[in-house]
Amino acid sequence: MKSYPSKIALGLLFLLPLAPAIAADEPSDPSWRKAADNHIFAQQLVNDELSKSPDLIVIGVHADLPGTKDERMIASNLDRIGKRDDDDDKAGAIDGKTVLAPNLTEPGKFEILIPMLDKSGDIIGAIGLVFKYQKGDSQLALLKRATEIRDEFAQQLDSAADLFRPIGQS
Repeated sequence: MKSYPSKIALGLLFLLPLAPAIAADEPSDPSWRKAADNHIFAQQLVNDELSKSPDLIVIGVHADLPGTKDERMIASNLDRIGKRDDDDDKAGAIDGKTVLAPNLTEPGKFEILIPMLDKSGDIIGAIGLVFKYQKGDSQLALLKRATEIRDEFAQQLDSAADLFRPIGQS
């Protein structure tokens, strides 16, 4: 009788090339800062939205640091403030693309990256949102929800500079 590798073993072999990429994203970079130490308006927007939205797990705001073309996460509920943007983040912030994707490793999460706008409709960055998700949930409804959040943020932003305004200043 012939011996065939199990489906599990084949699956692990398939994932092996991805292991360094997955592992590289896990440890925190010493240059990243904690969300609790982030006292800019973008962080206030994140905190306020998360406090009223039980369907949201993560919000990450991505924008250029003032005076640079250095795209980074500038606000989030994760302690990754200052993380350089990857190509997906740049697709939203620079190219204006919207990305919708169920999380492949955590099926209870659905991720949306959407361009961030100011009041005039100009792209000033990107917003990454992770929603609670169950198979069969409407992805269109999640996109609508992400768009509503983005538009609520936009109504409070005259320009990208407002994102970096110290909390408490108008």
